[in-house]
Amino acid sequence: MIRFLVLVGILTLTACQTTPRNAQRGFPNGQGQYVRPAYLNPAPVPQIPPVDACQSQLYQGLVGQPEGAIYIPGLPGMKRVLKPAFDEGFGPDDEFPNVDDPLRLGPTMIQVRDYLPGQALYAPSIRTPGSLLSAADFETTRLTIQLDEAGYVQEVRCG
Repeated sequence: MIRFLVLVGILTLTACQTTPRNAQRGFPNGQGQYVRPAYLNPAPVPQIPPVDACQSQLYQGLVGQPEGAIYIPGLPGMKRVLKPAFDEGFGPDDEFPNVDDPLRLGPTMIQVRDYLPGQALYAPSIRTPGSLLSAADFETTRLTIQLDEAGYVQEVRCG
């Protein structure tokens, strides 16, 4: 009789056995499973290409405009304005420059005005082309506006 009760107990326990709750049921062809829509998939954030990091293409309309048309506080980020300049310091060996001389060479110096974001006042600095190139920090996010002798915008670029 004890054998009979042990056998009935084992059969009863095997009949009560259930499948684990976390076990996945096999669905034919993936039916019944959640499929994430494509528009919810993460997408890379579009970035400005490093070639035009300062967005200089947006300001190409300034080319040919006079210097007064540049609204510096309205331009984003760091800015630099380059303009040809003359050294106004006269030493004992220097002569007064003859501006009416048709053979005179162009300006040998560059007036550089650097603006920081949100800056309204500035202090220009005059540098020679050699010192400008040797001390130049090629900042790709800075907008550079180059003027001619008459004060008209010749080029708008990054750097």
